[in-house]
Amino acid sequence: MSEGRLYLLAGPAISLIVACVFLLVWLHHRERRHVLLFVVAFCAYSIAALSQLLWIPPDVGLNTMVSGLIYTFSIFCLVEGVMARFGKARAAPVLAAVAVLILGLLSYFMYVDRNLVARIYVQNFGYGFMFLFAAVQIFKVSGRRMVDRILFWVVLVFGLHFFGRTVLTMALSPELFALDRMRAEGADRNAMVLLFARSAFWQVLNFSLLVSGLLVALALLGAIAADAMDELKRQGSIDPLTGLANRRGFDERARELMARKESHPLSLVYFDIDRFKVVNDSFGHATGDLVLATVGGLVARAVTPRDAAARRGGEEFVVLLARTGARSAFRFAERVRAELRRTPFAMLPPGAIVTASFGIAERRPGEDLADLLHRADQLVYAAKHAGRDRILADDAAPVASSVGHGAG
Repeated sequence: MSEGRLYLLAGPAISLIVACVFLLVWLHHRERRHVLLFVVAFCAYSIAALSQLLWIPPDVGLNTMVSGLIYTFSIFCLVEGVMARFGKARAAPVLAAVAVLILGLLSYFMYVDRNLVARIYVQNFGYGFMFLFAAVQIFKVSGRRMVDRILFWVVLVFGLHFFGRTVLTMALSPELFALDRMRAEGADRNAMVLLFARSAFWQVLNFSLLVSGLLVALALLGAIAADAMDELKRQGSIDPLTGLANRRGFDERARELMARKESHPLSLVYFDIDRFKVVNDSFGHATGDLVLATVGGLVARAVTPRDAAARRGGEEFVVLLARTGARSAFRFAERVRAELRRTPFAMLPPGAIVTASFGIAERRPGEDLADLLHRADQLVYAAKHAGRDRILADDAAPVASSVGHGAG
C-alpha cells in the first residue's frame, strides 16, 4: 500500500479511536445522550471514508450514494449531538430536512444530470450549512461559560471551513471539471481515479478533515469534562431529599443575586415545618422524609428560575425572591402556606395536616446575607410563639390567620 493511501487511511483510523473514547465516556455517563450521538457520528464518518477510499461498493454511482448517505448521517449525528448538549435538540427536523435535500441532490447529479462538481458543492455546502445552523441556534446560550463560547466558535469555524475550503480548492483543481467529459468519452477509470486523488481538492479535503475533526473532538471532550465537573459541583450543592439547594448551594446563589442590581428588591422567605419532631417521633423517619420531600416539591413548583430556594437544614426552608418586595413575598408565602395545609399525606392519620411558620424580611441597603437570614429567622421564631401556621413580616405586612393545627 502506498504512503499516500496510508496517509488517507489515517483519518478514518483516528475517527474510530475518537469514537471509542466517546464510547468509554458514554458508558460512565449514560444520561448524556449527546455523547452517544458523538460515538455514532465518528463511527459513521470512519465507515463512509473507508467506503470511499476502498471503493466499497465498487460501482461508482452506488459508492457515491452509499458514502454520501453515511457521511450525511455522520454530520447529522454530530450536529444534533452538539445541539442536544446545548438543549436545542428540537431543531432535529430542520437538520433532517437538510440531510434529505443533500441526498436528493446527490442522487440527481449522479443519475439524472451527472455532474461531479455539483455533487462536491452540494455535499460540502450542505454540511457547512448544517453546522452554521447549529451555531446560530446555540449562539444565545454559548456565552454562559468559557467552554460554551469555545464550542460555539469551533462549530462556527468548522461550518465556515466547508465553504472556504471548497471554493478555494476547486479553483485550484480545474482537472475536476473535466472528469465528467472524460467519463463520457470512455476514459480509463483508473486514470480518472488517479487524477481525482491527486487534485488539490481531495488532498486538502482529507488533511483539513483530519485536523479540524481532531480539534472538534477535543473541543467536545473538553465540554464533556467541564459538564461533568459542573455536575459534581451541582450535586454537592443540592439536597438529595428535596432536590432543592442545600445550605452551601443557597448561599452561593443568594450572594450572586445580592450582587446583581437587576435582581433587587430582594425578599427572603424563611419557614419551618411546625412540630416536625412530633411527626418523626410518632410516625418514623420515613414519614418525616416524605413530608420534607413533599414540601421541597411544593417550593420547587412555586419559585421561578431567577429565585433561590433551599432546604437549609432539618425542617427549615428558605427562598430568596428576586425583584420582589416584602408584600409580594408575603403573598408568595401565603400561597405556599395554604397549599401545604391542603396537601394530604398518606402516611399520616386521616385528617392530619402539616403546617409551617413563616418569616419574611426584605433586604435592606448594604445588608449582608447573614443579617438577612437572622432577621427572617427571628420572625419565624416569633410566628411559632404566636401560634404557628402563620406568616410574620418585618414591614408591618398583614399576618396570616392561624387556621388550626393538625399533625404539623
